[in-house]
Amino acid sequence: MWFRPFTNTPVRGLPLPLRDLRLAVGFLAGCLILYVLGGPRVMGGNLPAWQAVLPVLVLCGATAFRSTMPLTAVAVGTLTVGVQIAAGGGLGPLLVPLLVYTDLLYAAALYGAPWLCQVLQFGTIAATLATTVVLVLIRDRSEGVTVGVLVALVLVSPVWTAVLIRNHKERADAERQRAAQIDRLAELDRKTVLQTERTRMARELHDLVANHLSAIAIHSSAVLSLTEAQREKDGTAADDPVREALSVIRENSVQGLAEMRRMVVLLRSDRGEADDWDRPQLNALAALVEQARPAADAAALTLHTDIPETFPEVSSVIEVTAYRIVQEALTNVLKHASAGQVRIHCETGPEQLTISVDSPLARPDGRARQRPVARLTTGAGAGLAGMSERAALVGGTFDAGPDARAPGRWRVRAVLPLSQDP
Repeated sequence: MWFRPFTNTPVRGLPLPLRDLRLAVGFLAGCLILYVLGGPRVMGGNLPAWQAVLPVLVLCGATAFRSTMPLTAVAVGTLTVGVQIAAGGGLGPLLVPLLVYTDLLYAAALYGAPWLCQVLQFGTIAATLATTVVLVLIRDRSEGVTVGVLVALVLVSPVWTAVLIRNHKERADAERQRAAQIDRLAELDRKTVLQTERTRMARELHDLVANHLSAIAIHSSAVLSLTEAQREKDGTAADDPVREALSVIRENSVQGLAEMRRMVVLLRSDRGEADDWDRPQLNALAALVEQARPAADAAALTLHTDIPETFPEVSSVIEVTAYRIVQEALTNVLKHASAGQVRIHCETGPEQLTISVDSPLARPDGRARQRPVARLTTGAGAGLAGMSERAALVGGTFDAGPDARAPGRWRVRAVLPLSQDP
């Protein structure tokens, strides 16, 4: 752990981190207080005040760059302390500069390049051993050992502390990267399982539901051809209720088959839910109403639209939700509404999209409209529940029922947000 290889430890912040500048100012203030309280003994006896304060000023100036330029800061600090030692004067003048120098060693080992950290580890140990051996050989053994311990505290301890912190940071970074990799693998597994399930659903829809819809469309077309030939042969009227019902069945089965094929392609796509392939858009609402107009004319319903030509850019989920609500509302109108006027209104505000479809509940003379198609396809309220669920999923509101402001009319209204929070 002691001599293991290191990676760079980045420092985030300004080019001159404010914390380093504050630390430098704090060191300088503390050193000046020590000089004032310690007097000439701390300042080096007979040394001039400027000569005692100058090394501290240099070391505090280097402290301001301890994070951004650790090599330069520790080099300046080492040179300053070396000059101070060479000048002599005993331990007193060295006490205050060494306090600042220990922080420079700590910062260089923590923030410096990997090679600098290795050099400081070997260098501080070598300096401690060399000082101890020299003092033991030249002076008393006990004095040499005592000074060696003090040198180790000044040189080795800050570097050792920085190495421990650096090891902890690197292990934490490695664990974060490992956790991120595990998350990516889990996400890939989730997408694989999801795509497998989507493929299975697409296969079931294609093999079962789509085949039934195709059979309905083919048989209804065949019956329509037979009834057309029989009508021409017998010379009967063209407005046959059974023929109209078959036409609606064929039209809806063909449209449902197209929607089913579109859904199969979407499920088999690997682009997921964010796929924009052939998705319904708000700009297609007018075309949707036009598609329903022939069936509305046959049911004595007049469609009036109030739809903007262009819409603001909204989330694709909101677009699909709005389109499907209008589509389902028109389907319910064709199935259940009495003859009269149907108004489709769409309005965009600063933060929401409002959709309303209102239709007559009864004929002006009070008699219900005969709807042979409605008798064949009686609903059970699933359409209203589906529209309500769609609106709720995107954070909107939905209500449907008799219009209190216009007796005799049924209103479907949905308010959707223009943006959807992720």
